Amino acid sequence: MWGWKVLWLLLFPIALQTTVFSRLNFMGVVPDLVLIIIICYGLLNGTNKGLFLGLIGGILLDLTAGGILGINIITKALIGFCAGYLERMVFKDNLFVPILSVLAGTIISELLSFLILSAFGWRMGFFSFFFSILCPLCLYHIVLTGPIYIILLKALNWYKHRKKVGA
Repeated sequence: MWGWKVLWLLLFPIALQTTVFSRLNFMGVVPDLVLIIIICYGLLNGTNKGLFLGLIGGILLDLTAGGILGINIITKALIGFCAGYLERMVFKDNLFVPILSVLAGTIISELLSFLILSAFGWRMGFFSFFFSILCPLCLYHIVLTGPIYIILLKALNWYKHRKKVGA
């Protein structure tokens, strides 16, 4: 599942993230659907595909966000690679694995973004960042990860089965 199909896997969540979920914010925080999909996809498909999806997702987010170019590329690629690294070590049908992985990935991604933005002069206290951004985002991601993972798992299994049959 490479190429244009992977691009569609990212374009729909980016469209949802920038339109629907920007109105459904939780405590002023919009979920990072692309991060959730990158982690779940990496857990299901390994390091190369997780890294690739992270790079493409980071590029697309940087182009749509309009912030400092490269922050999302670095964080999403790193998270995609790390999630893919766990692919051989986890049981894919256990729902707690992606939830804990998304929680850890959210924390790592946001802390890395915080450090990069702080290096560029962004001034926000760590505890303010922690309680106003990181904690609500983690809660939002925990709620969304289960349904997203199940949908992605079923879609990838359907695609692999269809590919085997030759349809």
